[in-house]
Amino acid sequence: MNYFTKNALINSLKNRLDFIELNYNDSTIIVSEHGGRVLGIFLKEECINLLWINPAIEDLDFKKEWNIGGDRYWISPERLFFYKNPELWEDWFCPEGLDPAEYKFTSSTKTNCSLITDVNLTNQLTKEAYKGKITRNISLVEEPINTGVPYCGIQYMEDCTLFTPNLNINGWTLTQVISGGMDNPGTVLIPTNNNPKPQSYFNPIPSNHLSVRANYIAFKIDVNDIYKLGVRPEDIDFSRSSKMGYVLKMPESEEYGFLVKISNDIPKSQDECFDVSRDHPDAEIGVIQSYNSESPDKPFLNFGEIELQLNIFKDFNGQSRGIAKHQLFGYIGTKNEILGVIEKYLEIRNPILF
Repeated sequence: MNYFTKNALINSLKNRLDFIELNYNDSTIIVSEHGGRVLGIFLKEECINLLWINPAIEDLDFKKEWNIGGDRYWISPERLFFYKNPELWEDWFCPEGLDPAEYKFTSSTKTNCSLITDVNLTNQLTKEAYKGKITRNISLVEEPINTGVPYCGIQYMEDCTLFTPNLNINGWTLTQVISGGMDNPGTVLIPTNNNPKPQSYFNPIPSNHLSVRANYIAFKIDVNDIYKLGVRPEDIDFSRSSKMGYVLKMPESEEYGFLVKISNDIPKSQDECFDVSRDHPDAEIGVIQSYNSESPDKPFLNFGEIELQLNIFKDFNGQSRGIAKHQLFGYIGTKNEILGVIEKYLEIRNPILF
């Protein structure tokens, strides 16, 4: 199964994971205690999930599994925490003490919930161990711009403390998104200052996956090969709170879906971000990022990602603490309706769509 309706996702989770539903008007989100993340965004009763869910979710061992899908919080730089041999960028893994960790719900209402977990991870270069805690508050909120299009709005308040001072790290929000594959790819849209200079993070990005325009960047998500895009803070127009969007013609539908990530709590300069690229680690760093994965087990399709590096951690009473607010809004409508939403949020008119 590549795509999940609300009922299909709930049936896959029942008696296996603890989760809650938050509801606002006709929209619903599903929040999983495992991994402390939003797993589903549903704008109508019968629409498919705007977030990617692992097609094998019913067969996963949830004791250690991180890659269930959805919208999650990590800590960067990736090189130090996710590679067992960071000097050579070898043996990628996800530290279990960060994800899935051991999240627990601490409160919930119809439109809000909070989760907390202890966190532990190791700097794989220095072998120094860090312990701390993460608190996530997730709320349904109204759209900041009146669009007249069905939507769901989510606000996250992230608070991560590690009990070690003066760490050069960032929070990191990663949203896994669906794609229709090579026949129906999605498009990431990132508004920029004039003449941006996008960065490749894993392999050089071919021209058929990337279009650099005067004031925005478009990146293809076809989940057929591995590429990662980074956009430097120098190329970001910080007068706009909407940092990036993702648009897709919904599979088996004439409607289009759109997700937009909003935050002012992201690094404003190279000095505030540490997530270097594997492709050229001595080059400039991107704080807005997008990942196109590979799908080796077709016809099952893997995921794309839209990502933001969040505020640099600061020293509080001998501890390193990262606090950030960010929002994720989802829309569904006709192509013209979604193009109108894109223009309102990103100020991009008639964008290139792959």
